[in-house]
Amino acid sequence: MAFKSQQLLREAVISVKAKIEEVFPLLCPKKEEEWIPGWICETIYSKSGYNEQGAVFKTTKPYGTELYWTTLEYDIKKRLVDFFIMAPGLYMLRYKIAVISDKDSLTLTFNQLFTAVSDEGNKFLDRYRTEDFPGRIKELESLICKAIS
Repeated sequence: MAFKSQQLLREAVISVKAKIEEVFPLLCPKKEEEWIPGWICETIYSKSGYNEQGAVFKTTKPYGTELYWTTLEYDIKKRLVDFFIMAPGLYMLRYKIAVISDKDSLTLTFNQLFTAVSDEGNKFLDRYRTEDFPGRIKELESLICKAIS
């Protein structure tokens, strides 16, 4: 039987009482080592060492899947972080984080679009469908609050 790719779109929203200048720098795979327990990131390419357009990172922990992150856009003025992420042999992922400011609070919308590239990738997507993604992102809310306090 021929491979038929599946897609999965998921979204979650959190709110943080903070200014964008406090939170935006944290939206970086390398910086996440400082505020997400167990997170480990290797910088493959970045002029600054941190997130910027064209930066490339590699992560495997804490989730165990080898991921290569390419930053398509990292723009505080547009309030947008946009990644293309590849899990070799499994799936491709477009991961966008949009930030809306309202006085002293921020609303962050996390949008993920997965596309499987193999039968094994389809199995990953099936597991992700049952995951509590909003709950997982809600954990980030408390971690961000700790990081900026």
